[in-house]
Amino acid sequence: MKNLFSTSGIECACLATSIRYCLVDKVARGEMIETTRRFLVLAHDIGCQRIRVFGGKPDREIERETAIAIVGEALSILAPEAEAAKVQICLETHDFFSRADMAAAAVRKANSLFIRINWDIMHPFTQGMSIQKAFNEVKDLVAHCHIHDGTYDAERKPTLALMGEGEIPYAEAVQLLASINYPGYLSGEYIRMWPPEVVLPHDIRVLKSYLGED
Repeated sequence: MKNLFSTSGIECACLATSIRYCLVDKVARGEMIETTRRFLVLAHDIGCQRIRVFGGKPDREIERETAIAIVGEALSILAPEAEAAKVQICLETHDFFSRADMAAAAVRKANSLFIRINWDIMHPFTQGMSIQKAFNEVKDLVAHCHIHDGTYDAERKPTLALMGEGEIPYAEAVQLLASINYPGYLSGEYIRMWPPEVVLPHDIRVLKSYLGED
């Protein structure tokens, strides 16, 4: 796989795992930590600089601060190994950690340049955070971004939309990222919606327009 990327001229932006740490069960959490270690080895071997992980939904009802502490502890355990592999572990703003402040609080507990945020821009917005407020929480931590525009029903349930055809103010998000010279990727997630030949040209054009580019 490393040769495939090196000869194609396309960088592997991120390995998207399903790992989650917000588990009160220490054995189950330990298994997730061990799986992360294997992904760190894989990412290093193929030259990928990031892996995506989740806080996930807790395996039992717990308080917000307890959830942050559990995930922060797991990330802290992994931080030295991520640093050694030169691979960033990026906690996504998703599930129980959809709010940017919660995800950022867990990441900050690790106090490592290799424990970062995967800002899924939709999820904090869905939870009622403005783009500016979410950005303020992650601006010093963000290493990867997921993008997908969407519209909302009366219960605030989103339906995916092509970039610029939904309700999420992506122009603001893109401009804020540009203001900090964000060096990472905007990774489009449009699961089972449109083929790549439809969504990619459209979204590239619209995203460039937000920066005043043709």
